[in-house]
Amino acid sequence: MTRKRDEKIKALLEQAPKLPGIYIMKGGEGEILYIGKAKVLANRVRSYFQNSAHMPPKTRILVPKIEDIRYLTTKTEQEALILESNFIKRHQPRYNVLLKDDKHYPYLRLTTQELFPRLEVVRRVLKDGATYFGPYTMVREVRETIRLIYKIFPLRQSADPLDGAPKRRPCLNFHMGRCLAPCAGEVEPEAYNAVVQEVIQFLKGKNTDLVDRLKEKMDLAARDLNYEEAATWRDKIEAVKTVLDKQKIISTTLINQDVIACHRDRGLAVVQMLIIRNGKMVAEKTFKMKNADEADAETIGSFLKQYYLEEPFLPGEILLSTEVEDAELIAEWLSGRRGGKVRLETPVRGQKRDLVRMAEENARFAVRAELDRGDVATRSLEELQETLGLRNFPRVIEGFDISNTMGQEAVGSMVRFEHARPEKKEYRRFKIKTVQGIDDYAMLSEVLTRRYMRLIDENAPLPDLILIDGGKGHLNTAYKVIEALDIEHRVDLACIAKGKFRHKVETDEVYLPGRKEAVGFKDHSPSRFLLQRVRDESHRFAIEYHRKLRGKKSLASPLETIPGVGKKRRLALLKHFGSLEAIKNAPAEEIAKAPGIPLAVARKIAATI
Repeated sequence: MTRKRDEKIKALLEQAPKLPGIYIMKGGEGEILYIGKAKVLANRVRSYFQNSAHMPPKTRILVPKIEDIRYLTTKTEQEALILESNFIKRHQPRYNVLLKDDKHYPYLRLTTQELFPRLEVVRRVLKDGATYFGPYTMVREVRETIRLIYKIFPLRQSADPLDGAPKRRPCLNFHMGRCLAPCAGEVEPEAYNAVVQEVIQFLKGKNTDLVDRLKEKMDLAARDLNYEEAATWRDKIEAVKTVLDKQKIISTTLINQDVIACHRDRGLAVVQMLIIRNGKMVAEKTFKMKNADEADAETIGSFLKQYYLEEPFLPGEILLSTEVEDAELIAEWLSGRRGGKVRLETPVRGQKRDLVRMAEENARFAVRAELDRGDVATRSLEELQETLGLRNFPRVIEGFDISNTMGQEAVGSMVRFEHARPEKKEYRRFKIKTVQGIDDYAMLSEVLTRRYMRLIDENAPLPDLILIDGGKGHLNTAYKVIEALDIEHRVDLACIAKGKFRHKVETDEVYLPGRKEAVGFKDHSPSRFLLQRVRDESHRFAIEYHRKLRGKKSLASPLETIPGVGKKRRLALLKHFGSLEAIKNAPAEEIAKAPGIPLAVARKIAATI
């Protein structure tokens, strides 16, 4: 620690409020390192800077990097908890345990705010008056549910806005008995709503009552000798029973529960959730956690605060595999969100403990499956290290590419693969700043210099292998950069170039510094395919950014300099004429024919361009 830094930290600790709130710890570049909450900010923050043999390893690494601390106070600790969850989700700090797989699982949305509700698949739940069901773990599962609903219930399938007035003639679904044709005015809202209520019961899992009602309708039709209608009700009963048979009853309490367990192995942490509704297991979800190198209690605590921040469906009971800090506070927060009591419990015996064991076993299986896939990646990387004769095991590979059109809108891209998998949050784009004209080598030199000077300045880890998309000239340029930065002995370097038969991936050639000949790979080598994948991804990423900048420039034409010609009018002109050249060649009277272009503005355009 420097004296200046020590004095600054001391002053910041003295400023810490004796109030609840959150603290934001930042590094030298202003980057957010860690976000936490406290009942008394002053006490919590000072604890980081007290010498303690019991301080967790992650905290010992974090503290020397802290250069600034910001405080946000709240009225209550519960408000601090919510603020902490929001800030962590938004900023994804490096030293917080993060919910890595924050997937937006699909939901079914029943538009009960409409006169004639319909079903659709969505990824986000909004406060719009509709009724939502889910989450489902797979879109295929949702589609199958919708298909079954349309088979059982005559719900409308069109997305047209309906107000009760006839809009069109009945469609084929009406004639097949699969729709009540509200769009044609064939059904009153009350009768349609009765069907909607049955759909809601079906989606809530209350299918035993539904079967009883369908049986009554089947018996009534049979008594009236309407055997064809009775057969229809019979088929619907069988469809509902199929759903009932798939649902596993695992609790006789018939309450809603989420069961959460954590398992970690070899640096990988997974949180497993079992979703139980009305005593039936309806789904299970698996989440990978990032930076989760501390105890399970911290991992599960962080998971609870991040997952339930936006989750719309809260159960009355959450069973945990281990006790977590702030359990009472989290339960109070969730109860407020639910509008009813939510209990957090860590069972030690009985049926609830059996459920937790089931979640723990699923978590172990998920970790084992992930590591098995990782073992395949490890073998591929071991082969790559052996084939190229690399000093380092290539766990982290960074790939670079340059893209430009005749030197214009030149950009560079960097993609990062960790353990043979893309880490898209670590991808970087570079707009070329110092190079004019067509000079790929100079552009590559700029990009590499900017990237690795930053890592060196931040004392951040370097990659194990740098892969360049290009030939020997690009490779020599890259080597000069890492040599100038004095890191040539710390990282490995290679390039991958298109071979003689460019359409055949087997002919791609890989070169290393100081070697004239390309490296030989086995046929269908997984390590060669990995390098090609890194190259293709860096190329895709560069092209995507280049096209984005080029597209912006096409709109940032001379039209932008003309008073009265905003974005809407520029787009209207380009859509009307097809190109800037066509606008240039058009007289003012012709330009005025474009939508939204007055003659006075058209004359300005004709005079300017």
